[in-house]
Amino acid sequence: MKAFLVVFISVFGLIAAIFIAVLWDYIYYPIIGFKAEHAAVVYMKSEDFLIESVAYSKQFGEDKGKYLVTAHPATRPQLKFYVSVSQDFKVDEHSFKESKWRYDTIKEYAPLISQLSPGFDCYAVNINIPKELLDKFSAETQYKDIRKLHEHATEEYLFMGMAVDPYFTEQRALEYGYLVTEFMKQRALKDASMEIIFYPKSFIESLGNDIRKNDVFTMQSDTMNSKFYREALPFKIQFDTRTGKTKTTLDLIKSPEDMKPFLTKK
Repeated sequence: MKAFLVVFISVFGLIAAIFIAVLWDYIYYPIIGFKAEHAAVVYMKSEDFLIESVAYSKQFGEDKGKYLVTAHPATRPQLKFYVSVSQDFKVDEHSFKESKWRYDTIKEYAPLISQLSPGFDCYAVNINIPKELLDKFSAETQYKDIRKLHEHATEEYLFMGMAVDPYFTEQRALEYGYLVTEFMKQRALKDASMEIIFYPKSFIESLGNDIRKNDVFTMQSDTMNSKFYREALPFKIQFDTRTGKTKTTLDLIKSPEDMKPFLTKK
């Protein structure tokens, strides 16, 4: 009987310990997520950001979890800003730098987007910055300064939805793609890519303010049931210096005609 009680107490204690651990990690920490939000807000003090969500997660086998704080500039809800905050409410400096410099990059592309698609600026820019540069520079450093000091070290990937008139042609698509490559050339990148999808202005205008609820990745959906897929023009620009049968470099694009291998069709 005594042995049974010892086993029973041991098993019960183990179950209770597991229950408490689960309760602590998956209920307690999400509840106090506002602390992670506060930590992120302090880091983002230089910009007027609005917090969208705070999500807590913990990978199986890891000692600690982390919060992913999603925010956007007050005036640009379609631009996302992500900050990773540890379980002890410390901002991941590398993730913050990457997010901040990605945001800097998005702003640098704004004049180009305004030129190509006036009145409609649904786009995103992802970047890749080597770890040694993430370690070397502080978050206060401007991304453009890093590019100038370390040419051919960083990578940028543009995803863009463009509103065009009813008479838009494949030739004009080549010309627009060429303008993007010329812009990227001036940035002295190691590698670059772009994906540009074209939509009739009438379709974009029919969405009204609802268009702001859709980011460029939603608009790039290739699902047949997607209204964006159905309404997009039957061709797009896909260019990547890193992969593909038509792998090339920015310097080899010398005219709109050189973009022909990168004009793809549905």
